[in-house]
Amino acid sequence: MDKLKRQSKFTVENVNNSGSLEFSKIDIDADYRKKWNINENDFFCLTKNGKLVRETLYRKGGLNFPNLKADSYFQLLKHVEAHYSDKILKMSKSDKPRHLESRWCILDKEGNEKVELEAFQHAYLINDSQIYSVNSKYYNVANGEFYCDSNKIMQSKEFIFLENTYDEDKSKRGIMKINKKNGEWELIP
Repeated sequence: MDKLKRQSKFTVENVNNSGSLEFSKIDIDADYRKKWNINENDFFCLTKNGKLVRETLYRKGGLNFPNLKADSYFQLLKHVEAHYSDKILKMSKSDKPRHLESRWCILDKEGNEKVELEAFQHAYLINDSQIYSVNSKYYNVANGEFYCDSNKIMQSKEFIFLENTYDEDKSKRGIMKINKKNGEWELIP
């Protein structure tokens, strides 16, 4: 087992040269933990071919269990250095403004971050597809294309069907039939 050292901020463990994307355990330096008020111990990073993909701390969230070998796209909680607002500090009576902010992000099977959401937002990633939604708005992970805003969805093995009744672009109103694998769509008026 190799260890990767990164600017004394953290040490990556359990790194191998399997050629595939891996979750690797991380030990965070005590000074960095104190500076950024880190109490959790379940962080990891992404490695591939024995190398760190990027110096980013991740965690799995809720019932989210990515399968790195099978999923084309998956979600992780990305942690970024941030500061609490004065209002929050006053309400909490804290004098520690620094923290690691959790942001959901969608990554591809190579570990590339494709979508990063704002704090407190969550995406619904449709299984076995490149389609996700945030607040009933549907997008393509691969190219960022916005499909429509829909509260009604049906799925088959190969397609997603979205009712697009109130689109400002009247030419897109109807049922959008979206191919899960390639994101191409057609309109059923």
